[in-house]
Amino acid sequence: MAANPSVIDKGAKAEEALREYFRSMGSFALRGVPVREADEDVTDIDLWIYTRPSAHSRHISIVDIKNKRKGKAFERAIWVKGLQAAVRANEAIIASQGAKDAVQRFSGRLNVRVISGSVFDAIIKRYSDGTDRLSYEIVDQEWKKVAVGPSTLKAHLDAARGALSRGISFVSLNHWLDEAAALLTLTVERERTPGPIIRAAYLCAALVAIGADYLGREHSLSEPAVRLEYFQSGLRFGRPDSGVTKSYLDFAESIVTEFFDPTGAAAAQVRSGFENAAKNMPIEGLAEFFSRPNAGAELFKAALALEAACFANQVVKPSELQSTEAKTILGLISDYAGLKRIDVLGTAASAAKHQPETPDEPKTGLLL
Repeated sequence: MAANPSVIDKGAKAEEALREYFRSMGSFALRGVPVREADEDVTDIDLWIYTRPSAHSRHISIVDIKNKRKGKAFERAIWVKGLQAAVRANEAIIASQGAKDAVQRFSGRLNVRVISGSVFDAIIKRYSDGTDRLSYEIVDQEWKKVAVGPSTLKAHLDAARGALSRGISFVSLNHWLDEAAALLTLTVERERTPGPIIRAAYLCAALVAIGADYLGREHSLSEPAVRLEYFQSGLRFGRPDSGVTKSYLDFAESIVTEFFDPTGAAAAQVRSGFENAAKNMPIEGLAEFFSRPNAGAELFKAALALEAACFANQVVKPSELQSTEAKTILGLISDYAGLKRIDVLGTAASAAKHQPETPDEPKTGLLL
């Protein structure tokens, strides 16, 4: 089904074409990433691109797109360079019909890359027609119609995508994980047939995969135990340095001892309760999978498949996804949400989870 021409305008058509172009090059690309600061809407990133050049490096680009002959390309180059600094991207790109040689020279001094007018036109011509995806505008309209508590699905997805503009951290990863878990739960409760909620769950799950892949680069060469502790701490406490959490806990204990119970008994209860709560958080399966040596490549494949599933013309159930990596991520998020895998992924996935492991295979959390 082609994108509805009454919904998608000339500018959006160009953004969809550029998104498809970068996707065809092997990148993960999202349109319309909101940039907010202190509850103020600042702007949108037309195209946010995530590339995985190797096991040890990641690259984030932002693209400013103007499908106009007079797109004020000089001004856009200055503007997007500032936006690059604000969102901590590795690279800024402008794409405009008005990008001439003088623009190339000027942008080069700013270290901003330019997609020339002729290449821009060729990309739009090649990637605008025959897509097997819905446009962002059509899916966004669906999300606007679904109430989730006091807000809408659109508000939840805007917040999830907006977290990208503040940089990928364990705070953002945990936010995406909580959103994906809540949306999978809503899907089980409210959608008999696949609809806008499962689309939203797919996109949040894709962000979980991207976040874990990005954060995993820090310890791509570390020992397995170090990687595992890194993810356990980050998923439990929102930061990989568990020592900082210990200092906060020590401070809390000292306050309780000084002002409430000088014997130290209450402080001991505070510490014991905190440690038990932390240990009982359902993050072990996620941490074990994220810390596997080859997890990054699988996470990236999952992210691409889940994003594609979100915007597919015909949305399918999780059990009908073709990507094993995507099902793996959904299964782990289901465990985190306290859902039965059979309710999310069907009987085959549930049965596979309970297959006995061979002696020489470590527990990985995979659905295989």
